[in-house]
Amino acid sequence: MLKKYILSFVVASLFFASAFSQDNMNNIRLGIIANPNVSWLKSDVSRIQGDGSRIGFNIGLMVDKFFAEHYAFTTGLSIHSIGGTLKYRDEKVLNASSEDYILPAGSRVQYNLQYLHIPWGLKFKTTEIGYTTFFGQLGVNTMINIKARANVKGQNISKEGVGEEINLFYMGYHFSGGVEYKIVGNTALILGVTYMNGFTDITQKSDEKTLMHCFEIRLGVVF
Repeated sequence: MLKKYILSFVVASLFFASAFSQDNMNNIRLGIIANPNVSWLKSDVSRIQGDGSRIGFNIGLMVDKFFAEHYAFTTGLSIHSIGGTLKYRDEKVLNASSEDYILPAGSRVQYNLQYLHIPWGLKFKTTEIGYTTFFGQLGVNTMINIKARANVKGQNISKEGVGEEINLFYMGYHFSGGVEYKIVGNTALILGVTYMNGFTDITQKSDEKTLMHCFEIRLGVVF
């Protein structure tokens, strides 16, 4: 399964790299994003329940390559902080970097995760109305875990490294919409919303699947 997702990532990377290399890099717009978000985790088994969200940020760069007046391939590179809390109804073994903790039934583990995030998608824009342009976007997320910490309330466990519990690669999808407000020339402010969900399991547990859900306020500047 992991090989399939890696292959999909490579194919998508080659496709978009080809698209962005055409026409001597014409019709390209760059931007900076700083998106506050709220994320939460959800398991597909009843013994593990989502039990709280996490507020984070998605900060980085975006790139749009227009292949027609109102259509663009879009990608970027950002540091994405997400996470959430899971409640374990049964006894839980937490695989931490310092030691393995045996947690009693009913324990709540807060996961604070950080990813290198590379989105791939299509953007659709309207004709400019005054200084305003509306857009919609959909695509996939390819993410590489770069930090994983956990806190357990009532167990004196704080900021423990739990990289062994988290998959290195994560893939999902997103769709978003919003407006661009032109300031001067090609420079515009972005305001929008984005929803993200997952395809693959965030954790390395083979007997259950945990997905990440995320709602983001999209803020940025494009040039």
